[in-house]
Amino acid sequence: MKPTLLLLFFARAQASPCQACHPKEVEGYSHYGMAHSLRRAGREPSGSLENDFGTKFTVYSNAAGTWQRIERGGEASDYRVAYVIGSGNHASGYLVRIGDHLFQSPLSYYTARRAYGMAPGYEKLTDADFTRPVTEECLLCHSGRPRHISGTVSGYESPAFDPEAISCERCHGPTAEHLRRPVPGSIVNPGKLQGAARDSICEQCHLSGVIRIPNPGKKIEDFRPGLRLEDVFTVYRFAAPPGSPAGQFKVISHSEQLAASACARNSNGKLWCGVCHDPHNKPVQPVSYYRERCLSCHARKISSVHAAPGRDCVGCHMPRRETSDGGHTVFTDHRIMRRPDEKTQSAEPTELAAWREPDPAFAIRSLALAYINAGSERNSAAWMVRGYRLLTEVQNAFRRDPATLRGFGTALLEGNRPREAKIAFDGALAIDPSDPVNEENAGRADLACGEIEPAAEHFEQALRLDPLLLSSAELLEAIYQKRGDSAKETALAERLRAAMGSAGIRPKDR
Repeated sequence: MKPTLLLLFFARAQASPCQACHPKEVEGYSHYGMAHSLRRAGREPSGSLENDFGTKFTVYSNAAGTWQRIERGGEASDYRVAYVIGSGNHASGYLVRIGDHLFQSPLSYYTARRAYGMAPGYEKLTDADFTRPVTEECLLCHSGRPRHISGTVSGYESPAFDPEAISCERCHGPTAEHLRRPVPGSIVNPGKLQGAARDSICEQCHLSGVIRIPNPGKKIEDFRPGLRLEDVFTVYRFAAPPGSPAGQFKVISHSEQLAASACARNSNGKLWCGVCHDPHNKPVQPVSYYRERCLSCHARKISSVHAAPGRDCVGCHMPRRETSDGGHTVFTDHRIMRRPDEKTQSAEPTELAAWREPDPAFAIRSLALAYINAGSERNSAAWMVRGYRLLTEVQNAFRRDPATLRGFGTALLEGNRPREAKIAFDGALAIDPSDPVNEENAGRADLACGEIEPAAEHFEQALRLDPLLLSSAELLEAIYQKRGDSAKETALAERLRAAMGSAGIRPKDR
């Protein structure tokens, strides 16, 4: 008996909700790197490297999967690779699962070199290890939908993603209403949006700036297509004069690069990513395809010789350059420079500015937090002082805002004012006692005040909330070692070992 058309329709709909009605678009998207942004590990390339600090890494596969071994100081540990981040067009990163937590591997595989190298951010670490927690915010632009465990820093359900790679919902929003009522207007069409709402579709992943600050009561993951970024969070970038080059070339700053181009600045808002990029139709002949996009605006302004068939506009005006934050990778420069050898700005500006201003009601608060949080990440005392001073201007309006209290606490603790920091961190903890980071912050303040027992209790509670919050575990271990409490130190190690499971044990069948 042959299946009916209705059964065929539902079979295809279950395989991919969009496939049944939009097969051409789904097929076209499948050829883009975004459709392969994250996957479960298979048999990954073998290799080895030793970094500048004497740590050796080895990658190998066996019947149990692909493993990454770290050897340092006569000790070795092996971690099974759980997920691969990236399509592999340029590079691949790796996640290991320890217990129910995800941590980043210090290694990346660079496709052009066909070799492993240190992952971005690990190049100068003397103690690079598999201990960097992978937060939900880190994964939002690399996966379809992370299934984060609330109240943990890097805990995820099993499976950790559903779907794994970036799906149609990333640009079109939730599909439930459209599947129930498949008519125009029941789902987001980015091309129909205007201005900031339109641009925010791409900016949610391709605009990094220096730091992102959520609005009061919001989380980064609250963004949905159709909103402006500033309805949820504000991106702060280095301030630069209008039209000036956007500093060092970065892999994830395409929006900043494009905005600095004369093409975008002179288009009155008409030039956006979708003018040249169609994620449903990867060009078979990219040189001629992008040449047509350029000539749609420039055909009347340039000579016929310059616009002759076969000329590569992108290759000349948007050359591929080595990035400053993407490891050993090369990406297309979206500044669309008239002359490829134009000198670019070498020194990074020292001021921060919003990509687009948030609601005036919390604009000063968010800018202050941008300076404090970015200052903490970059070890800039000047930025933290500046942020603290701005925050004092609006503190009365945000007394119940945990982010504001954490900002005060961070600045005060870095400024060697631990007792005042303790008041701020305790305030954040009182508002949200389920956040293990609030417990850890309170413990750090107690520790700086010399109050060891209260500090230890805060770290213990942080680990009750998040058993693999390794930063709290390290601080607690140091306390037990200092006071010679070997029983509690041993008990802590056993708890961590139980939470980790067998992820760090070398497999027997290597």
